Amino acid sequence: MLSVLLCSCSITAVRPSQEMSNMDVAIKAAKEVGADNLAPELYRFALERGQDARKEYRFKNFSRAKELADQARIFAEKAEFESIRNGGKREALPQDPLSDPSYAPEPVAPPASDNGNMNPSAPTPGSAPHK
Repeated sequence: MLSVLLCSCSITAVRPSQEMSNMDVAIKAAKEVGADNLAPELYRFALERGQDARKEYRFKNFSRAKELADQARIFAEKAEFESIRNGGKREALPQDPLSDPSYAPEPVAPPASDNGNMNPSAPTPGSAPHK
């Protein structure tokens, strides 16, 4: 009975998928600005906590994995900030989709008017059709 109870804990526990993903993105962003060279201690702490979080996740210790993933993300964000302060630059900035003219909306010309009636053969509202 005790083994069933212990096994059910990992089944009902919430997996920290979002925290793990956030951690990975933060570590990648820190690497992108050269944190491994410009803020090596913070970056190393982020990597170590990230490895520990992945290990705990594999062992289904989700609460500890979440805690470590959050710590790794914070260290990675600090490393990224410190790296930028020390002169680190992004390799490639994301492109603004509105800067591309193909995304700009087409200008719409006003409809041609013929004395207020756009189509002379079409009846105007409230009038009888032509016979």
